[in-house]
This record gives sequence, C-alpha cells and structure tokens, in this order.
Amino acid sequence: MKKISAIACLTMLIVMLTSAFCFGAESFKITSTYPQDGATDTTKDNMCVKVYFNKDVGNKSSKAANKDEFSITDKSGNSYPVRIYYSSKDTKYALILLDTVKVAKKGSKSIKDNKEYICTISKNFQANDGEKLGVEKTVEFKTMNQGRNTMIYMVMMFLMFGGMFGFSAIQMRKSQEKEKEKEGKEEAFNPYKEAKRTGKSVEELIAKHEKEVERKNAHKKAKEKLDRELDEMYADDDDCYRVTRPRPISAAGSTFVTGRKAEAEARKAAEAAKKAELKATNYGKNPKGSKKK
Repeated sequence: MKKISAIACLTMLIVMLTSAFCFGAESFKITSTYPQDGATDTTKDNMCVKVYFNKDVGNKSSKAANKDEFSITDKSGNSYPVRIYYSSKDTKYALILLDTVKVAKKGSKSIKDNKEYICTISKNFQANDGEKLGVEKTVEFKTMNQGRNTMIYMVMMFLMFGGMFGFSAIQMRKSQEKEKEKEGKEEAFNPYKEAKRTGKSVEELIAKHEKEVERKNAHKKAKEKLDRELDEMYADDDDCYRVTRPRPISAAGSTFVTGRKAEAEARKAAEAAKKAELKATNYGKNPKGSKKK
C-alpha cells in the first residue's frame, strides 16, 4: 500500500513539474509596433517601422536568417527596398527602414502623401534561439496629406498675423486719439495753485485769465468769420490756382511800402561806414587825430 502511494505521489509530481515547464515557456511573438496597425498621418520622410519582440533578436545567425523576411509594399503591390537594423542596447527591438538610396538608384516609385502602405514580417522571422514567429504579421499605415497640412498651417499663420496687425492698428488708432484729446484739452485753470506758484493775488490771476479767455475766443471767432468769408468769396471762382513759388506783393501791382527795405539799406550803409572807419584807423592802431612822426 505504501509502495502504491509513493508511486502515485511521484507521478503527480512529475505531471506538475512538466505542466509548469509547458506553461512557463512563452512562444516567440511581436509585442508592439510603431506605427501601429491602422495608423494615419505618418511621415513619408525616412519611412520606418519599429518592431518590439518578447525574445532577443539580432545575433549573427538570426540576422542571416531574417535578411529577406520583411518588406514594405503599397496597396497596388509595388515593393520598396528596405533594410533592417538591430540595437545592441535593446536586443528585443528591430527597425525596418526604407532604403532611400536604392529607391533613387533603381528609379522606384517614390513614397507619396496620403497613401496606404503595408509592412509585412514573415512567419519565418526567427529569434536568437532559432524559434520562428509562426504567424505572418502585417502593419498597415497611411502617410499624411502634406499639401493639406501645409495649407492649414498657411491659413493659421495668415489669421495669426492678420490678427496681430489688426490689433496693432486698433491700438495705434486709440493711442493717436488719446494724444489728440490730450493736445486739444486744456488744463483746468486753478487760481489758487497759480497764486501759490507765482506769489500773485487770486483776484489778479482770475482777471488775467478771463482776459486771456476773451482774447482767445475773439481770435477764434475772427478766424472762423474770415474762413467763412473766404469760402463764400471763392465758392464759385474757378480762376483760383496755386502759385509755384512765393512772390512779393509788389508782383501783384501793390505799391505799399513796409519800410523794411529802407531799414535794411540804412543798416547796410551804417555797417559799411563802420568798416571804412576801422580800415582808416588801421583797426584801432592809429586812432583819429594822432599824427604820424
């Protein structure tokens, strides 16, 4: 009885250990890719697919075995030359990169915007330990529409700069209006402040201010009246024209003498007489009345 129990326990132990090894060993597979399957708006420049595995890849034997086990094609079936790179730091990573040099040399069709492409990794792709994927993996992705994106960026830039210029123009106009208001607005007269500043009496300053206000009002009214008279005088006159240069009033036939010309001539004659006197006395060295020996 004891012998049978021992055999049963040994059998159960062997089954348990075998089951643990079976469930503990994980098969070779791809854990993730970038871009992911079904991705859109991917870049067409330096097109590549990053692949992450659950086992190490990239040793000498696996490199030789995997050199033709991947590809990039378009929806029409056109194939593009690619290369694969492995990382020494991350041994569970591989980079499938479009070979732009071969594309240029062979005259292959270039990668286009807004078009779907497929990266295929064969089921025979193997890890460093020789285990194969067993299932073919495909990653479909679509390149971005660069023309549409460029148009969107241009519109956004135009709107941004237009908003900036519009805002600047509004601010400038407001600033100019404030300056005009500031220039046109006279500071309120404060007789007590002026009396403190000048030392004069308040009554004297008020009287002076009233006279100044009356003078300004009279000047303003006279100017407005003159402007009205001139507008009425030349309202229907088609013979008015602008002169090309300033001209004296005598050119229009006036004989009025202001006296400025006579004063200028007298001043010029006095200066000439003074110079003649200085020259006659040798500029003060031989004064008048002294005789030469």
